[in-house]
Amino acid sequence: MWIISRRILSAALAAGFVCTAVCGPAIAAQKTLSTDIVIVGAGSAGLTAAVQAAEKGANVVLLEKNFFVGGASNFAEGIFAVESELNRLRSDTLTREEAFKHAREMHMYEVNVPMMRDYIYGSADNVDWFMKHGVKFDVIRMTPWEEATWHVIGEYKGKNHGAALVANLKDQCDKLGVTTLTGTPAESLITDKSGAVVGVKAKSKTDDYTINAKAVILASGSISDSNEKVAEWAHRDAKHWHSSVNVNKTGDGISMAVAAGAQRGPVSFVAHLSSEGKGIKLLSNVYTTAWQPAALWVNSDGSRFVNEDVAMSFSQAANAVYTQLGHTAWSITAWSIFDESQVDYMIEKGVDSGVGVLVPVGAKLTKLKEEIKTALDEGSDSFFAASSVSAMAKKLGVPAKNLEAAVTAYNRGCAEGHDGEFFKDVKYMRPINTKKLYAIRLTSAFFTAFGGLNVNRDFEVLNTKNQPIKGLYATGLEVSRMIGHTYTTWTSGYAFGFSCYSGRHAALNAVEKMDL
Repeated sequence: MWIISRRILSAALAAGFVCTAVCGPAIAAQKTLSTDIVIVGAGSAGLTAAVQAAEKGANVVLLEKNFFVGGASNFAEGIFAVESELNRLRSDTLTREEAFKHAREMHMYEVNVPMMRDYIYGSADNVDWFMKHGVKFDVIRMTPWEEATWHVIGEYKGKNHGAALVANLKDQCDKLGVTTLTGTPAESLITDKSGAVVGVKAKSKTDDYTINAKAVILASGSISDSNEKVAEWAHRDAKHWHSSVNVNKTGDGISMAVAAGAQRGPVSFVAHLSSEGKGIKLLSNVYTTAWQPAALWVNSDGSRFVNEDVAMSFSQAANAVYTQLGHTAWSITAWSIFDESQVDYMIEKGVDSGVGVLVPVGAKLTKLKEEIKTALDEGSDSFFAASSVSAMAKKLGVPAKNLEAAVTAYNRGCAEGHDGEFFKDVKYMRPINTKKLYAIRLTSAFFTAFGGLNVNRDFEVLNTKNQPIKGLYATGLEVSRMIGHTYTTWTSGYAFGFSCYSGRHAALNAVEKMDL
């Protein structure tokens, strides 16, 4: 019996071993790599840094926690530049000095002024560098509120805009021998006894990596997709101030740097006007009506609160909506009211304000009536129709007396050809027909957060004593104090362009400081 039992036990143990090996969690392989530069994040900042460093002779390892490269840059459209060769050929008159002076004023000097100057004065060189790498551009002035700084990216291998740039850069990385590890998030920085950064710990589903390096460049983006950090670090109501493009940006690089002794910097946002709710889809015809300047905007009190042509500058429009009293769904909500004549205008003549180049100025909303019917049939809580001002007030839950006064005053201004209250551009002053009204709820959102680490002009991360941490660089949207509290579209392409510019120059500075 003992022998039989021993055989049964041996068989059971053997079976158990096989099951553990085949069915149980895999034991991660320990891998150690050595390189000149390791880059954390393969968005536009990381990819640009990788190409630039490799071209200067550096061995590069590029880490990306997603299983695809590009991040939010896949959804961007164009980069900022002033006095580029393309600007010259268009006879654009804006100078770098004018742009620099105006930008620092618009951001209320809440910026790293020397670094802003470096970027604006280096923006044309940035475009030249990309053009030498086969990137095509078309300079576009999107609205009257903006300057001709937006260098929209052309087609590359069947892709357009940011996705085209990402594809181009990834091809360059492959040709230059950059080692790209997707699905491999960095977990911590490796430091030596002096506090210098000398590598990164990273982990994929199958491998644990120790990557020794002469320099680490952080390019993993800011905190867009972490509601907790948006609330804690940026002091925003994350329920009503949230990312519209979730690509897993949770501030990983910033957290790793802080753990290694870095000082954390302020977080800003590339905000935008938005609308959401049942029957409203991003970039749909109904959604696009929320971005139009010819409507009447009222807050939860039923009162007008801003010149509606601020819609031409989507980030400032988001601020105007967000700053309405309170932090509940209704009290931070404004309503854009328009009528049947405006519906016909948007169908027949097209929109006055575009949603980037995805819905360009003049785009005709041919599906608008169909989408309006769908939203109403679905009982949308964000889109309403009414046959009188008082009926609309009831649906919105605002005081009828206030809404009627707002509509009356607005229509009087339209008749007089002058907005005596908020001085809206008269060409967008179109009277509200009070017999067939529509209202769409306006909300605030953001494309991305911007900031988290303070750096010097060489993009070296600063410690809590404001000294550079040797071997550690930060780029792109991890860099604080490149904009004020929120973005301005006056310098269109500014965030995307800065990601590329900072990636290039962090790489150049890192290579210069090492012995290759």
